[in-house]
Amino acid sequence: MPARARRRSTLPISANDEELWIGETDLVAARSVLAEIGADGSIALEKLTASETISLLARVHDLTGAIAAVQARALVHLEQAVKDDSLRREETPKQAVKIARSEASKALKQSKSCAGQSMSSSRRLVQSMPGMLNALARGRIVSASAHRVGRTMGPATPEQRSQVDAILTAHLPYLEDCGAEELAGEAAKVLHGLDPHGAAERHRTAKRDRNVTVRRGEHGMCTVTAHLPALDGARIRKGLSVAAEKARAHGDRRGHQQIMADIFADTLIGRGEGIDPSTLEIAVIITDRSLLAPEHADAATIEGYGPVPYEHIRQEMLDAVTSAEDPDLAMTLRKLYVAPEDGQLVAVESLSREFPASLARFLRLAHQTCRAPYCDANIRQNDHIVPWSQGGPTSLRNGNGVCVGDNQKEESGESARVITDEDGTRRTVEWTSRYGQKVRRRGINFDPLGTGLKLLAQSAGQSVPVPEGEAPEADMAAADQGPPEEPNASFHRAFDRVERRALDLTDPHPRFRDARRNRHWLLQGRTDYIFTPHLDIIDSQ
Repeated sequence: MPARARRRSTLPISANDEELWIGETDLVAARSVLAEIGADGSIALEKLTASETISLLARVHDLTGAIAAVQARALVHLEQAVKDDSLRREETPKQAVKIARSEASKALKQSKSCAGQSMSSSRRLVQSMPGMLNALARGRIVSASAHRVGRTMGPATPEQRSQVDAILTAHLPYLEDCGAEELAGEAAKVLHGLDPHGAAERHRTAKRDRNVTVRRGEHGMCTVTAHLPALDGARIRKGLSVAAEKARAHGDRRGHQQIMADIFADTLIGRGEGIDPSTLEIAVIITDRSLLAPEHADAATIEGYGPVPYEHIRQEMLDAVTSAEDPDLAMTLRKLYVAPEDGQLVAVESLSREFPASLARFLRLAHQTCRAPYCDANIRQNDHIVPWSQGGPTSLRNGNGVCVGDNQKEESGESARVITDEDGTRRTVEWTSRYGQKVRRRGINFDPLGTGLKLLAQSAGQSVPVPEGEAPEADMAAADQGPPEEPNASFHRAFDRVERRALDLTDPHPRFRDARRNRHWLLQGRTDYIFTPHLDIIDSQ
């Protein structure tokens, strides 16, 4: 554990119904001042400039992060204190947990269920994830993100949580401005890489709990919730979204979400035309390790949904290959490549203003959710980072997948620019507000475990660890002279023959193909790519 995590503050704390002192700071008095301004307003607040008000908001946000970290530690201490007291009363540990949740419920003004969830995620953060707790206390992540990661780590062992914490902390400079769902997804992918067999078993267990609930809503409405396998959920969402876009294109003036809700109901109860699932293309990104070496499997990624256990996708692939009942169900394989430095997908550019279908699809795969800071909404449009009207090219480097609201960044007084490394490679996008606030948001890292291990090794001044079964580049020449064959080598060769055959059948420019990178050098000097639906395999080598 890092030295910072082992240090303990020596400031005295005095807390009762009347006062709360930490060191020489009277927090009750500070709270009273803030409550007065919040409840009654302030002449001084009304005189602040926009820049000064932004600074006030940022500092208040920092306060909430520090308070949330203290609250997490207090919840853990409350649980232990109640357990100790219950032990003295000769009560059972199960009863002690119930009492602790009841007390936390009253203190936090939450239901016992919510208080229990907060207590559990706080315990994981305090006991096993000091990096995330420190980031919360320092205002680098928000409380929702920290506790979302804590809930994601529920099935993991303390040792696995510590390992995930180290990887996430190493990646934190690239994750600070992402949404809670993306941070939790990063944690899920790292945990999957550390424990692929456990991830597969957790998926099989969760699948047995699928269900549908209908809850009463307000004003004559209801909420329908279906707990389904992720790929089915992605199909439902995309089918409804595509149908809604078609309806809008044909003049339907209902809102996008309204149309989705109406089509959902029409399809389930047999009213109207519903949706045609045979027209859907769902992209799934899965590593070759997951297909060919499950003991080293990574999490797969479903377009517009996020990471899922590899076992879910392997089973769906098997069903697609072996099922003869659904002639409209097709599976297409294509290789994608990730940058080994940051795990992002890499590809192509075009000269047209509108993003071509292949490039637009690649942006959706590489970005998964809206790339605006802190936004986890689904990608609805592709945005020119430098506007086309200002000379910005229609290219991968200048493209961002965004939601509808964030595609209007110029109207919101925002601008964006690509940040490159010393080699000129795009690494992140910096957003700047009218009043000078700057935040950065990267594309999705599809290899957080591998890139995290490299960062940790570099920070420790060590050589980058080579995963078992992989040879370093310096040994490639010797490997070409005939090393002992791996157990899965024959399977790899068979898979490679199938892939090459598929490329030969679909490649419009076979003479110029560089098969290793799945790209095609045309005589005109531009780079073209084939994008096919359903399943994408990524390769980080």
